[in-house]
Amino acid sequence: MRRARTMIVSHAHKLIFLKARKVAGTSLEIALSKYCDGGDIITPVSRADEAIRARHGFQGPCNFNFGWAKLFVKQMNEEPRLGKYWLPLKYYNHIPANLARRRLGAKIWNGYTKLSVVRNPWDRAVSMFFWKSNKKTDNPDISGFTDFLIEKKAYIASNYRNYMIGDRDVVDFYIRYEHFEEDMRRLEAQKPGLTGLWDTMTDIHAKGSTRNRALTTQDIFKAHPKADALIRDMNAWEIEKFGYSL
Repeated sequence: MRRARTMIVSHAHKLIFLKARKVAGTSLEIALSKYCDGGDIITPVSRADEAIRARHGFQGPCNFNFGWAKLFVKQMNEEPRLGKYWLPLKYYNHIPANLARRRLGAKIWNGYTKLSVVRNPWDRAVSMFFWKSNKKTDNPDISGFTDFLIEKKAYIASNYRNYMIGDRDVVDFYIRYEHFEEDMRRLEAQKPGLTGLWDTMTDIHAKGSTRNRALTTQDIFKAHPKADALIRDMNAWEIEKFGYSL
């Protein structure tokens, strides 16, 4: 099965959720679907996470395919496929901001609040390491952390394309991973129609943690100074804008 593809656009609340990586985005996305209806854009998550959404009775996937996709699927909440080949989707997982703008059109893009989540880049890198490594083994060797980041440099700065178009930050409202409740409460105050969003999210547990909590982020980077330098260089924008530190 093809990898889950996820995005939320709520017309009633004039909200576009630009999903970044390793920031608890799936849990937030499922929670947001509670406030959506069949006229919104909701893309599918994994089968396990769709089961969570269905169990809560939230709106399921809709309007993420191109219009012609109905020729190739039985239901419009399916991904289009021609034989063994997957066909393009109009909206998909971690869609870049520039492509989302192009496909949504200027009226929606300019008139809606763009929402995303940001996270301390050192902690996000550690989370990414364990998430990727746990796919291969239940006990990843942390000695390979620096080599992993060098090999996967693209992941370190991958969220910028969700936050920016060119060099311009296009996100109107950031939720800081480290201050999730505080920032979610601010979002609810700004958009009263989303009242209860934080409480809804606390009942959702998508993508359980795969990280070895016996090792702190500080411990890991202390043992990997080259990795520390790489994060400082490639994530300078987040570090400066949000005041992050190791």
